[in-house]
Amino acid sequence: MKNLITKFAYLFLILIIVIVFRNWFTFGIIASGDWNFRFEDQIRGFTIFPYIWTYLLNNIGGNNNVILGLHTYFFATTAILFKYFNLSWIVIERLVWFWSFIFISFFSSWYLSKTIMPDNKFSFLSPFIFIFNTYILMIVGGGQMGVAMAYAIAPLALIFFIKMIDETRFNPKLSMLSGLILSAQLIFDSRMSYVTVVSILIYFIFSQFGKGSIKDFIKKFIISLVAPGIMTFLIHAFWLIPLLIVHQNPLQQFGEAYSTVGAVKYFSFANFEQTISLLHPYWPENIFGKIGFMKPEFLVVPILAYSSLVFVRGLANLRKKRYVMFFALLGLIGAFLAKGANGPFGNIYLLAFNYVPGFVLFRDPTKWYLLVVISYSILTPFSIWKIFEWLKSKKNFSINSKIFNFQNAFLLFVLFYLLLIIKPAWMNQLTGTFKQYNISQDYIKLENFLSKDKRFYRTFWVPSYERFGFRSDTHPAISGQDFIKKYNSYNVARYLIDKNSQIRLQDLAVRYVIVPSDLQGEIFLNDRKYDNIQYLKTIEYLDGTSFLKKVEGFGKIKVFEVPNSKDHLWSPNKDMEIKYENINPTKYEVGLENVKKSDALVFSESFDKNWVAYNPEFKIQSLKFNNRFNSFILPKKGDYSLTIFYTPQRYVVIGLWISGATLLGILLYLLLGIKFKKNYNPHA
Repeated sequence: MKNLITKFAYLFLILIIVIVFRNWFTFGIIASGDWNFRFEDQIRGFTIFPYIWTYLLNNIGGNNNVILGLHTYFFATTAILFKYFNLSWIVIERLVWFWSFIFISFFSSWYLSKTIMPDNKFSFLSPFIFIFNTYILMIVGGGQMGVAMAYAIAPLALIFFIKMIDETRFNPKLSMLSGLILSAQLIFDSRMSYVTVVSILIYFIFSQFGKGSIKDFIKKFIISLVAPGIMTFLIHAFWLIPLLIVHQNPLQQFGEAYSTVGAVKYFSFANFEQTISLLHPYWPENIFGKIGFMKPEFLVVPILAYSSLVFVRGLANLRKKRYVMFFALLGLIGAFLAKGANGPFGNIYLLAFNYVPGFVLFRDPTKWYLLVVISYSILTPFSIWKIFEWLKSKKNFSINSKIFNFQNAFLLFVLFYLLLIIKPAWMNQLTGTFKQYNISQDYIKLENFLSKDKRFYRTFWVPSYERFGFRSDTHPAISGQDFIKKYNSYNVARYLIDKNSQIRLQDLAVRYVIVPSDLQGEIFLNDRKYDNIQYLKTIEYLDGTSFLKKVEGFGKIKVFEVPNSKDHLWSPNKDMEIKYENINPTKYEVGLENVKKSDALVFSESFDKNWVAYNPEFKIQSLKFNNRFNSFILPKKGDYSLTIFYTPQRYVVIGLWISGATLLGILLYLLLGIKFKKNYNPHA
């Protein structure tokens, strides 16, 4: 009977997963929030090899080091499945991201629960709470799948480190597995890895407090945490080594909005009553800046979770007592941090942001919800289990029936409640990636028009890039709002009316100015609602711009051509002839003719001092041109060749060798260990 109920419970959980994520299991188009659609011609340009310079992070190119791991995973998996297995983008995104998120989340949270409380027959509730809470539903709904994948791996990383900390002796196999899992999480999101490491540190201090001497504490710390930490560093050497050597702050490219106390205060959307109740401030609309009121029904969530403390005294197993106390503490810390600069004691978060290493990553404090989710995924099933057993043991509540009794009624009530608070999810009321969309023929025509032209040029989107727009290394897209740092559609249009805008666009190698049709109603907004007047006014502004020539044939997408736009490489000396080959995003081979001494060769990527031009005779450091581009002052006249190279890429290559050797060594050790164990006969 018990096994039958357990099987039914897991089948019910799978059914809820299918209902909530129904559109992930059919093959329509998912594109919303941070998740964009990819055309085949875009994917053909994807490479397996990681490059540190990309067009994706910056309007005119930028250092990719801050998320090189994530981009490598994204490009490599997509390229392999597309080029070698002939899978479409719609299938690839589901295999690599959406279905993987569900499977890893399910297994990871279940494994944590079964390891912590192996005798809890309600452990099926752990995956339910972990997958169906307002925080992660808003994250995946917003298309933040890198964050979602790191979230999914977090419970697995935590439990492996807990097991290692609880070991009395050093276990190299466990240490390597812990390092591998943490490395996998770090690929997807460094902030979630940071939060996970904080949870591991809390458990380490909590479990070792009052045990042994300081020397024993340090030794245990090195064995349990430093050893797998070193492995994680070595596996990620391909981006960590360039980061350390080049001494670049990866947040600089995002501006002050990512690193000021004012930004933290602005992004502290959640209040303490919301964080401790596991209620995301955007639930369920998921509209940026639209903060919902506290929903009183969610107050039952922390009551259920922290009811576990009532039953701690009755636990005979000291380790289980420690686990319950730890997860209760973890939930409180997570709820306190997730509210950010809001009260109570909001200044503590601001002090941590200013002075704690790495805390500057958390201008958005809601990432700390992860600690609350992990905590409640253990505490809530434990509380329900103990209340169920308590009701079962009380003769006053006993009814002589295996089905119709108080304990089963309590369990059904809890299940109904947990389903009720996520009603918008299973009623198909959530937006974003929970919906499917159609691509208009206009965007398909635009993609065909742009992709068939192999010359380099950029497109300038007014006011901003649309997720179904086409962009590639050959045709990077510039979001007008991000470029001029003014987030109003009229401001971008007015920028183009300025008499100097033609020269700016030509220097940027912009060939087409594009007004998107805004299929999802998220660009031309007035009070968070689509405003067609803004769309029409923007077109009117551009129609009145004398140097722009309209290109017909794209329906509601309006395309304007910029005359005489420059190439990727150009020179103020119009007599100079330039021929070049793009070897990869970090290397160009250039042939020059009719060069005059001290001519400038302009490379229209955002300025970075690490770009160099060289040949066997000389080496030229990049200088800033027009306060925006790279340029090289040529030291001699005549005809000759140059190589333009982004020097941090060589550290990526060195790091790849270290990463590959480390990963190969760990895998060989683990595989040989398994083989030895199988072949070992103690009686031989």
